[in-house]
Amino acid sequence: MKKMFILGACALLAGCQTTPEPASAPEPTNEINTGIPCSYSCMPDNPCMQTLEPLILRPRVLEVVGQPAKRPCCNDDLKFGSLEVYVPDAPEIYVISANRTVNSMLKEAAPFYEQAGTMRVYIDAANPKAGDLPGGIEQGTQTLKKRFGEISNVIVTENLADAQYIINSQADWFDTATKKVPAIKYDMFLKSKDGRLIGEWSEIIHQAEGDRSWW
Repeated sequence: MKKMFILGACALLAGCQTTPEPASAPEPTNEINTGIPCSYSCMPDNPCMQTLEPLILRPRVLEVVGQPAKRPCCNDDLKFGSLEVYVPDAPEIYVISANRTVNSMLKEAAPFYEQAGTMRVYIDAANPKAGDLPGGIEQGTQTLKKRFGEISNVIVTENLADAQYIINSQADWFDTATKKVPAIKYDMFLKSKDGRLIGEWSEIIHQAEGDRSWW
């Protein structure tokens, strides 16, 4: 009986001393996952994580900075060493929008500005309603100054105190019905000096599908 107890104890100790097999290492993967959603299909020059499109599309461009990082003992590029997310400048958005809103005003409010006589107008700086809009909104303000300066009975003044009327403008992302391409809504307001709204005009400009141009 004692002999059997000793043999059992030895077997138990032998089992406890058995070294467990190491867990298998995860298989290397070539998947690029930056954790940053984008509105375009993943391309070699635009790696991104495929996610559901947001309600309002906002274009992003991924700029690769530095050399790709490599996993030790592996030759394949697994991820980029450094990524910077930015929205590129697109002043044409605001130039096109400003021109179109002025055209609409000249057509729809013709009786007003034709009967108003000489108008001294102050054009305020544009107001971006979102911090990630494409750059160049100041070009829209310059376009408004140019277009109003071409109207025969309008004098564009740089002094707010001298103005009879004020032009305000703003831009924001716009939710399109198809949600296939991003869009921006540009608004222009004509107000009297005391703040009374005389008229407002809006323009929605889309990015061309499969392209980076705006129309």
